[in-house]
Amino acid sequence: MRIVEEIILLMVDTEEGDLMPSLSQQSRDIVIAGAVLTELALENRIDTDPERLILADATPLDDELLDPTLQDIAEESAIRDAAYWLTRTASRGDAVRRKSLERLTAAGVLKLASDGSHSLSELVTLARLYPASANFDVDEVHTRIMRVLFTDEIPHPRDVVIVGLASAAGILKRLLSQEELQLVQKRMQVVERLDLLGRNVIVAIRDLESPDRQPASIRGFNAIPKAPGLPVLGNATAFLSDLTGFLIRGYRELGPIFRVRILRRDMVVLAGTEANLFVNGTGGRHLRSFETFRGFNDTVGALRAVVSTDGIEHSQLRRAMARSYSQKSLEGRLQEVVDITRQEIAAWPANRAMSLLPAMQPIIGEQIGRILTGTSARPYFSDLKILLETLLKSQVAHQWPGFMVRLPRFRRAHARLLQLFATVRSTHDPALRQDMEPDFIDDMLELNRTNPHLLPETDLPLTLLGPYIVGLDTSASACAFILYVLLSHPDLLARVTAEADALFEAGTPTISALRNLEVTHRVAMETLRLYPIVPTLLRTVANSFEFAGFKVPAGKEVLVANAVPHHLPELYPDPERVDIERFVPERAEHRQPGAYAPFGLGKHRCLGRSFAEIQIVITLATIVHHAELALERPDQSLKVVYNPAGQPHPSTKFRLTRHR
Repeated sequence: MRIVEEIILLMVDTEEGDLMPSLSQQSRDIVIAGAVLTELALENRIDTDPERLILADATPLDDELLDPTLQDIAEESAIRDAAYWLTRTASRGDAVRRKSLERLTAAGVLKLASDGSHSLSELVTLARLYPASANFDVDEVHTRIMRVLFTDEIPHPRDVVIVGLASAAGILKRLLSQEELQLVQKRMQVVERLDLLGRNVIVAIRDLESPDRQPASIRGFNAIPKAPGLPVLGNATAFLSDLTGFLIRGYRELGPIFRVRILRRDMVVLAGTEANLFVNGTGGRHLRSFETFRGFNDTVGALRAVVSTDGIEHSQLRRAMARSYSQKSLEGRLQEVVDITRQEIAAWPANRAMSLLPAMQPIIGEQIGRILTGTSARPYFSDLKILLETLLKSQVAHQWPGFMVRLPRFRRAHARLLQLFATVRSTHDPALRQDMEPDFIDDMLELNRTNPHLLPETDLPLTLLGPYIVGLDTSASACAFILYVLLSHPDLLARVTAEADALFEAGTPTISALRNLEVTHRVAMETLRLYPIVPTLLRTVANSFEFAGFKVPAGKEVLVANAVPHHLPELYPDPERVDIERFVPERAEHRQPGAYAPFGLGKHRCLGRSFAEIQIVITLATIVHHAELALERPDQSLKVVYNPAGQPHPSTKFRLTRHR
């Protein structure tokens, strides 16, 4: 058992089932980071003095709690102090906490309740001993710490460190009453003088936790490193030509935070597992999506959409949409999905080159239209694509000038889509739907009736057309990418086709049968690792925060490079190679904290991902079962364009060789 695990045990509040709610998130992360650094010192991997933290031995400990920080220290060329490494390690505090809780639960030290809360096991609570499975043959940490504080026994160096960490982070103030703290004050001073190994870390913790001063190691916004760029253009060319490659190089050369300039736009990039863990953890308090999509909403006359709201309103909208965007919507409708797919591919011309994405969009669009809205949008697909591309490129990504939304082409498409909205709404009059299963449109109209403040009529057109827009931009792109991977890897295509053939031989597909298509699922996961449909997230800083030793002030534009970890060899060996065995239980490379985020991160993680996963699998299974396909140019590498979502370039084409 590691010191960090014992520190977490000290923080477990058995009444609340959480880690001391009265202890701030910053304090939790800082003390967890201090425990990691102190353990590395005990293992003779690092040494510290008041000015420096020094690498003594870079040999990994084969411990997922400690090795990421050890690797960071080994790869850092500059000399940093303990405060810097505390702050940097604290950015992954949430991941270390989760992994520690998993290990403690697996060892029988903690119990996990059905609501996700943790409590001490009976053995620890009553006997004050760790179970044999914990591999730590001593009294549990509460007992040992109280013995150190209330007796004159000579403490073990490990316990001295734990007392120092708990005192510096304010944990002891929550374990002991004021009278008890006064009683042990002198003893604590004696014990802390015994700590030669963790003294500098504990001093740095107290400095970071001090309410009246900012640590010198936290540098201001202007100190954030800048990516080199061209005059006037800045980094625009690199963004347009190879966004993922540029962000990976920036992370490698500049660290998990750096600044970029796209013409006149200055952005802060957060990258690596550190960024993903930050956004999944406390990022919701600091990052807001409203500004990113404000121009999008204003152009179509909406106040908000689910992608542009934050806080309680975002949570309420997601809850209202969750039923329709779940796998449950597909139960009993899978044969309909198969029939739509078969009808579409039956119309594909033989031996004629087709671009991947345009071939997938009618299939996905028709499926979504029938299942979520009860209305086919086939006559409006070109209008949907014009509206979506123009809005995203001119109002979100700013790749096109803003006046594009005033051109006749866009205005005609917008007007036609308002006709589609009117059709969808009129067919969902409650009087016409009395004996029908409610779909997405019914749910949203009901929300408008019961909570018009949350979903006013001005927002209905964008909301009701949302499923079409999302499907054409995400699910269709995912299908196109996966089809490319299959056609460029005949061995995988053969295995996926065999699974599909067996699926259809068994009769009408079911969701449980689809879940058993192991090869197909792993191909999809590996494809989304290489070609994520949400490779970056644009956000605005609502509340200033500290990340990786720098302060990012409110109002700054942030680009979260959530797909950078997908291409790091320390997480995925030979990362550019297609290897579906990465996802077998024995390897589970995607389970590493912060390593896999193809659907985005945090509160705004793709709402319909469970729906999309089933939709994508059944669509691809149907295609390979009924059609034999080939790439038009097998030697051509796939180019990705960003819209800002990732899409296959139109130049990558395939052809139908025969219907099966």
